Amino acid sequence: MDDKSPTRFSLHNTGTLAVSAAIVILLPLPVAFITGQSLMVTLALMASTFIIEYGAAPVGIFGGLDRIFVLFVLSCIALGVTLLLFCLCGALEERWPRVARFLEKSRSRAQSSPFLAKYGIVGLVPLVIVLGFYVCAPAACILGWRRDHATALIMAGYIIASIVTILLTHGATMVFLPVA
Repeated sequence: MDDKSPTRFSLHNTGTLAVSAAIVILLPLPVAFITGQSLMVTLALMASTFIIEYGAAPVGIFGGLDRIFVLFVLSCIALGVTLLLFCLCGALEERWPRVARFLEKSRSRAQSSPFLAKYGIVGLVPLVIVLGFYVCAPAACILGWRRDHATALIMAGYIIASIVTILLTHGATMVFLPVA
């Protein structure tokens, strides 16, 4: 390893952290302010999204936030966390030889399966719906799938789950809290 590697590593991680923080925090809050959404409910939605992912949609909707804005906040946090997890996987692989060897073995096994090599990445869509975005990025790293394709599929599945949750929550509010 050359002497410049630790600096490049730190700058790369700093950049990824900055982009992730901007997506997670700096996008939803100004948009909430500009669109007149409650900042406190937005913060509650953001915090609950880290814990219960797309299941946090009712927090925003029952808090009086617009459904499109709720989808926007949920998507921002999912994208930011997914990018951060990909960065962490890359950093672990780069710095720890045991992790690099494990990933190399698991990727070669995944590539040796024709079905998994060709169609396995599509499984990220139902995986994010069932297990959430915290599992999908590490799974994509372990199996050696392209990060850009994996991110797109993770976000597609997450947005589908979020829309369904938002629509179900909105329907429940119409049934249980009818407008007089």
